[in-house]
Amino acid sequence: MQTLIPESASAKARPTGRTGRWAGFGLTARALLLLVAGFAWAVPAFWFPRMIWFVLGWDVLVLVLAGVDAWMLPAPRQIEVTRTFLESPEIGEAVRIELALTQESDVVLDVTIVDDLHPSLVATPLEQRVQAFPRDAVMAVQTVFPRERGDFAMGRVYLRYRGVMKLVERWAAAEPVVVGPQGSLPAHVRESGHGAPHGVHVSTQESAAANGGRAQRVRVYPASEQSGEDAEFYLMRARQIEQQKRRLRLRGIGREFESLRDYQKGDELRNVSWTATARRGYLITRQFTVERSQQVWIVLDAGRLSRTAFELKRGGKQFVAETDVEQNAAHLLTVTQLDQAATAAVMLAQVVQSSGDKFALMTYGRAVQQALPPGAGPLHMRMLIDLLSQSKSEAAEADHLYAVARLKNMQRRRGLIVWITEMSDSVGRPELVAAAAELVRRHLVVLVLLKHPELDALAAKKPSTQEEMYESAAAQEMLERRRETMAQLRRQGVLIVETGAGEVGVNAISKYLEVKAEGLL
Repeated sequence: MQTLIPESASAKARPTGRTGRWAGFGLTARALLLLVAGFAWAVPAFWFPRMIWFVLGWDVLVLVLAGVDAWMLPAPRQIEVTRTFLESPEIGEAVRIELALTQESDVVLDVTIVDDLHPSLVATPLEQRVQAFPRDAVMAVQTVFPRERGDFAMGRVYLRYRGVMKLVERWAAAEPVVVGPQGSLPAHVRESGHGAPHGVHVSTQESAAANGGRAQRVRVYPASEQSGEDAEFYLMRARQIEQQKRRLRLRGIGREFESLRDYQKGDELRNVSWTATARRGYLITRQFTVERSQQVWIVLDAGRLSRTAFELKRGGKQFVAETDVEQNAAHLLTVTQLDQAATAAVMLAQVVQSSGDKFALMTYGRAVQQALPPGAGPLHMRMLIDLLSQSKSEAAEADHLYAVARLKNMQRRRGLIVWITEMSDSVGRPELVAAAAELVRRHLVVLVLLKHPELDALAAKKPSTQEEMYESAAAQEMLERRRETMAQLRRQGVLIVETGAGEVGVNAISKYLEVKAEGLL
C-alpha cells in the first residue's frame, strides 16, 4: 500500500564520539602493509648500519602520504544520507530500504555503509560498499523481513570512507530525521511521540530536534494480502455474491437515506427535511431505502494463548542450489497466533469491503485493546490496519465475557461476528462457551479456532515407553474435551471453523463467503 510507506528521512553526517572531529581517523590495511614493508630495509642494516635510515625514511614517507590522504578527505558535514522505504513494512514480507548518499567534495570516495536498523527488521546490520562521486547521489538497497508488528525507531547510519590513496579512512554517522511540520505527521507517530521509544537513544531524539526534524519511526503492519491467484479468486467470488444477493431498493422502508422529494399527503412528519424546506419554501420529504450492507465484526483474542508461536514458510524466490538449511534460514518465519489473526483480519476486511458490507474490529485481552466501529472505504481500511499493528498479546487469560458485553453494547443490530480465538483446555465449562452462547442470541457467530498439528500427532503416535504412553493419553483426553466443547457450541448455533495457523485467513474468508451465498445473515 502506497499510503503505508513511511516518510523518507535524511541528515548530514557527523563525526562519531566526542573526539571524532580530530581522532575519527584510522589507517587502512594498505597503509599498515606499507609500513610493515619498510622493515625489509632492516635486514641489510645488520651489515650496513646506515641502511636503518632508509627504514625510518620509508615510514615517514608513508605517514606523510597518509596525512595528505586524510587532509583530502571531506568533512562529515559534506556527506548527506537519505533513508527511504520502497514498500510498506509488513510482517514477514520483503521490504526494500534504499540509502542515498551524496557528498559535496571533489574526490571520489569508497564508502562502507552500515544501517543500524531496529532488531525487529534485521537481526544483524548489513555492511554495504559503494563508490561516491562528487555531487552525484549513489544508492545502496537492502532487503529486510520484519518479524514483529508495532512502531519502531530507526537507528544511525554509520559510514567509513576512504579517499584517492586509500591509506586513511574516516568514521562518521548520520541520524536521518524527517523534516516537516508536525501537522503532517501520520496519526500513529503523533500519538506515540511521548518519551523515547524502545531502541532509541536520547541522543537520537535530541539530534532530531537540533536538526529541526523528528526521529524516523516506522510502523510494521500485518500482511495485507494473500498471494496472487487466491486473492483474485476470493475478491471475484465476493463480487458475484454481492450481485446475486443484492436486495431490492424499497422506498419508504428502512432508515438508509436515499433522496429528497416534495411532501405528499400521508408522509410522516419525522421524515420532513426542515433544512431543505427552509431553503425551498415548501415541505420536502426525505426518502429512505432498505439497508443493503451487512455489518461484519472481526474479533481477535489477544490473551495468553495468542502468544503461541508458529513457524511458517513465507513467500520469496527459491534457488535450485539452496540446501535445506539455507532454505529454512531464508524462507521460514516465526510468528505468533495473534500475528496470523491480524493478517487474517486484513484479508477478511478486504473481501468484506468488496462484497459491499461494512467491517469493524475489536481486539481484547483482559480489557478491550482496540475498537473500530463498522465502516468501509480506504480510510477505514487504513484505520483498521493501524489498529491491528498496535495490538499486543497479553500474559493473562483473555476475559471473553467482558469482551462480549462490550461488543453487544457497540453492535445492537444483528450482524456477523467472525471471532478468531483459541480454546483453552479446561475440565469445566470453558468461559468461551458461555460467551459465545450469550453472543449468538442476537448475532450470527463464526468461531475460528486454531488447532495445533503437534497435538494430533502426539495423540496418534504409538507409544513405545511408559512416558510416551502418558503423553499420548493426555493428548487424546485434551482432543476429546475439545471435540465435546465444539459440539456443544454447534448445538447452540455457533458456526465453527477449525484451521491451522497458515490457513486461518483463507478459511475465514471461505466461511464468510459461504454465509453470504446461503443468506444466513
